[in-house]
Amino acid sequence: MPMAFVVALFDYGEGATFGTPFKEGDVFRLIEKTNEEWWKVERKDKTIMYVPKQFVEIRDVTSIPSSPANNARPTVRSSSTSDTHTSKLVRSPTTIGGMPTSGMNPAVRSSSVSGPSLPPRRYTLGERSSNDVSEHARLSSASSDVEETTENLHKRAVELFSTAALKLAIPVHKKNVALPGGKKSSARNWIQLYCVYVDRHLLFYKDKKVFEKTKSHGSVRRKGVPDKEKDWPSSHFHLEGSTVQLILDHKRKNVVELSNDKSGVIWIQADTASQYEELRKHVTRGGSRLVENTCSEAQGDEEEVDDDEKKVVKKKLQAFFRRRPPLESLQSMVKDQYFGVPLERLCERERSQIPQFVENIILAIEERGLDGVGIYRLSGNASQVQKIRFKIDQEEVCDFQNREVWDDINVLTGALKLFLRELPEPVIPYASLDGLVAAVQLPTDAEKFAGILPIIKRLPAVNYSTLQFILAHLCRVSALGETNKMMVQNIAIVFGPTMMRKEIESCNLAMEMVYRTSLVDLMLREYWNLFA
Repeated sequence: MPMAFVVALFDYGEGATFGTPFKEGDVFRLIEKTNEEWWKVERKDKTIMYVPKQFVEIRDVTSIPSSPANNARPTVRSSSTSDTHTSKLVRSPTTIGGMPTSGMNPAVRSSSVSGPSLPPRRYTLGERSSNDVSEHARLSSASSDVEETTENLHKRAVELFSTAALKLAIPVHKKNVALPGGKKSSARNWIQLYCVYVDRHLLFYKDKKVFEKTKSHGSVRRKGVPDKEKDWPSSHFHLEGSTVQLILDHKRKNVVELSNDKSGVIWIQADTASQYEELRKHVTRGGSRLVENTCSEAQGDEEEVDDDEKKVVKKKLQAFFRRRPPLESLQSMVKDQYFGVPLERLCERERSQIPQFVENIILAIEERGLDGVGIYRLSGNASQVQKIRFKIDQEEVCDFQNREVWDDINVLTGALKLFLRELPEPVIPYASLDGLVAAVQLPTDAEKFAGILPIIKRLPAVNYSTLQFILAHLCRVSALGETNKMMVQNIAIVFGPTMMRKEIESCNLAMEMVYRTSLVDLMLREYWNLFA
């Protein structure tokens, strides 16, 4: 296959934001038409570089001149238009108003100088003209062009990063929803990655350090380490022709859905609202089509129903609701559950400040002894724990003192933890958690205690009494820490997520857990001052 060569029409490098400088008349061997703006070429010295497509032109030359640095011109094959062709290629430097035009904006040169005109850039990112779109389609369909590879995209990302020209580089959470063809993905967990936008593609790296490390040493290969295992992106998504849908009703915030036939369906979550807007802007500019949240089939069918059918359905529903028994009569037939009922309603039903189940099971645990190794850390038999839950929900009598029935203390501790986890609102209410977490982040223990004390004192009465009762029990457990191996820090790790949580969990759940653990640790150490 004959080699293709390109010739530089203009100087490039003066004032350029990125790319390798070159001179007018330099000749390069064309390796690949990377995209609609940049081509991959090779110098005479075998250096691989990228050149802007608008600054070069494919010419029918025999070889790369031996001394391109000395302004040598390429040898042109004979043709019927050789004179005109040569006159355009080998022309003397031109001046405008006594100033050389080399390195000027191509749009200025094309409007002021004879010779091959270079059209000005006619669009901004995401706003391509019809001519550019047709040219891109022609290049994409050419036999010499191939789809972007992970290696090319990665090298392009490193080049843009080294010149501070990357438009989007943010940490995200990614979830694979479906594979190409509609088959569900086996790996459907959310994973944290580093997202980079390059040439209508999203590249996903393991983290920011992996991406910046390749930039720092300027190469994608290290001795003895394969590229794809360490340096290259773990995956990439082609945006052109994709569909973008904003997921508004998901429990996670700032989520977009991307889908196409080649890459399947993925969900991406940005950490902040500003990063979410940048992500949404770039995926739509990258060639993706934004669609509204689709309605369900039932809603779609309802729009097609005529007015007469709507009236019939309405009358039937009204008749059904009139025959429905009142709520009071249904409540007498169905027993209220115990697990999963708000703390305030339980205490109101039992006319107490602490749920009776909490009192009874903690007393039974303390009678068994708190010196067992790993108490509260070890899990009891799950079926036995659920058996306790079922009996309590059905208002059956549970004698936790009967060791023949409840012989494993870990079953009792597991039932207590399950009860606390299933409260609709935890022992420490949602409204109080942010203030307590902020206080825990203060520098000294004295400042931390001063910050949490007024918040604890303002808790609702049932929450305050239940929290005090549980913490007093846990202090007795930690007092035997040398025997049961459950020091204050160990207990805090177990009960931090159990006694408090946010109504909507944030993306940075790991740090939230650290703060909650520190809060329980502080309350146990300062128990006597806190509830004096």
